[in-house]
Amino acid sequence: MLVYANHFNFEGTAAAEAVQRAIGAWLKEQLGFGLHPDQLRKDGEYNGTRTSIKPDGSRSSVKSWLRIVATVEDEPELCVWTVKSPDETVRGRQWITELGVKRWGTSIEVSCVVKTDEQSILAARHPVTASRPRVIGYILNNIRHAQDAEFASSRAVRPKNVGADLDSYRALKADIEHRSRDYPIVLVSPTREGDYLFNVIDLQEKLAGLAQVVQVDRNFNSYDMANVIGEQRSAWSGAVNVIAMPNLAGAIYNKLFLSNAIEEWGPTQNERISHLLAWVTNSTNIPRLRNHIRPEGVLQLALKRRMQAARAKSEHMNAAQLREELENAAKKVVEQDKYFEDLVKENDQLEESLSAFKDDLEEAREELGRKDFTIEALKTQLDRAGVEPDGVPHTALIDLACRSEPLLPLECLDMIEKAYGDRCIILPDARNSAERMSTFVNGQELIGLLKKLVTDYRDRLLEGGDSKAREVFGRKEYAAKESETVMNSKPMRRQRTFVYEGGEVEMFRHLKIGVDDDVTRTIRVHFHWDSTKQKIVIGYCGKHLNVSSY
Repeated sequence: MLVYANHFNFEGTAAAEAVQRAIGAWLKEQLGFGLHPDQLRKDGEYNGTRTSIKPDGSRSSVKSWLRIVATVEDEPELCVWTVKSPDETVRGRQWITELGVKRWGTSIEVSCVVKTDEQSILAARHPVTASRPRVIGYILNNIRHAQDAEFASSRAVRPKNVGADLDSYRALKADIEHRSRDYPIVLVSPTREGDYLFNVIDLQEKLAGLAQVVQVDRNFNSYDMANVIGEQRSAWSGAVNVIAMPNLAGAIYNKLFLSNAIEEWGPTQNERISHLLAWVTNSTNIPRLRNHIRPEGVLQLALKRRMQAARAKSEHMNAAQLREELENAAKKVVEQDKYFEDLVKENDQLEESLSAFKDDLEEAREELGRKDFTIEALKTQLDRAGVEPDGVPHTALIDLACRSEPLLPLECLDMIEKAYGDRCIILPDARNSAERMSTFVNGQELIGLLKKLVTDYRDRLLEGGDSKAREVFGRKEYAAKESETVMNSKPMRRQRTFVYEGGEVEMFRHLKIGVDDDVTRTIRVHFHWDSTKQKIVIGYCGKHLNVSSY
């Protein structure tokens, strides 16, 4: 399984030495002994044993294996170090790290790929925790402290800031929408108290080469941000928004993590960064893998160079020298065959995984087909029932008008959606909560409030914001926010958080009928304003959610 892939370019006369010293130090840790700089640039295999310290403080020995493939006779010089070692705590899992270096003149290219080989089903019970390989930290640190070495590009190596003025939002929007952007953007916002749930310098260090971290200024204006880059791509109240790279069609997706969800990842920076790193590498691993310096490629180039050199010197060689040169070339061919066998094995494993994914996809398509069939059948029934131009069936309206029983909350939501579907979105959580309110008796009042919400309130929102829109409701019908007790309570905020378009959205605005805990006469409707789509999003329609007095 591919765990981590990254790629860097450096410049400067001291860049190559800085990188080699970092790799040498890391290999010494893995093997338990150091290699001479000349050994690091020659073909070879080494077995080692390193000491591991367990969480309880005890020590254990972990075996490791290193193979070096190199061709440094001409430019570009290429070296690949492949290290394999078993997992210290999970039986049946082997870690494989491939480091590649390509050097020409004062330029140096470095790639790093980390994979696991799951050799037992037991390993599948212990998911891999995302982390940046230690050797990457060594390399970046050495480059920063070298006299003449620097990053060839500033992309995703230093955090940026946004929110000081409108121009910063415009610049961020340009970055987001740039079709050639090959890195995610991680937008980190301050909490209401002005703190940050991530140390952005540390976060950018762990995401170096993978994603650009952007810190939102403490004094930013959330309305300006939403107006310029869009509400869906914004972040506030401690949330983090991971904005993915544009896909082939140019679409840009995002994943919003609310502050309470981030806090549940753990109290430490390492735990929180690990979760974000997992999300980032999920989209960057394959693109970065394409730039990986592969051992089989180095072997091919080494063999080609050896054959060219032998051909050039063959006129001046005796039979013994020529035989020795051919034997060395034959060894390279054998090594290359072994690498290709490993590649075939890895490809077979990928094909098995792909086959399983195809089976899952086919099942999903069949399920989707069944749902489409059901939808078409319902549409046909609706057509036969007769429909008004606004989308509300004649018979449904007549039945409701003739019925002596009160309207049910779920019926209210259905009718509002059918009549005003272009103005609102009803989330599954709203339907589920409404379905549990079958004893509610004030359905007529509820549908009146809902109609006012998606018509008069929405229209005034578009004209002048919430301060003007709230005037359409009476004082006891609408609340723009919750009490401080609720806002400061993680469990209570969580109750008012609902999934919308793949992200979690806190919905504190709400309509209200009744003030007690009687579900027959009291109901709350929590909603969100999607300024991009200009729609009211209803996330909850049910009993009074928990407050300090309940």
